[in-house]
Amino acid sequence: MQGIYWLKMPGYEHSNVFAHTRALPGFYWTAETDMACVRATVTQTREYAYAHHIQRLMITGNFALLAGVDPHALHEWYLSVYSDAYEWVELPNTVGMSQFADGGLLASKPYAASGAYIHRMSDYCRSCRYAVKVRTGPDACPFNALYWHFIARNRERFAANPRMMPVVRIHDRFSADERQRIAESAGTFLGSL
Repeated sequence: MQGIYWLKMPGYEHSNVFAHTRALPGFYWTAETDMACVRATVTQTREYAYAHHIQRLMITGNFALLAGVDPHALHEWYLSVYSDAYEWVELPNTVGMSQFADGGLLASKPYAASGAYIHRMSDYCRSCRYAVKVRTGPDACPFNALYWHFIARNRERFAANPRMMPVVRIHDRFSADERQRIAESAGTFLGSL
């Protein structure tokens, strides 16, 4: 991490290969969201100025990536809220690993996942108002539609990545109607932010 930081700075902090521009949602500061995983992680962050690396990567980072949040805004949030955040390690972790904003300089694939990953790795889904096994609709886990919408938006880029090809193949097997439902569910959720 330190090598990437010293090799690529200044300028690396503004890497944004996906051209994501969405503002950081307010619930990153307030924890006011129905997503149990995000609420718990942000609440813990507010109380202790700490969250486990996996909470940072696969909850707050994953959501930001899937929602199209400006990676620099997420980087600044991490620096602001975590007592152990030193820019030389936090910046490459955020830009290169969490947001894949450097296009693969640091990581070989985006750390993106649907609700299924969060469900396997935690117990957050038990107390969530959203259904983790549902892909679309108002009661579906937002991570699900956002994940598949992210894959669809970046299909061409990911089709050339050996580690992402299997996911692209799964996406390509969805019916046109299912792809439309995914786009609509993701759009509706993002419109509510």
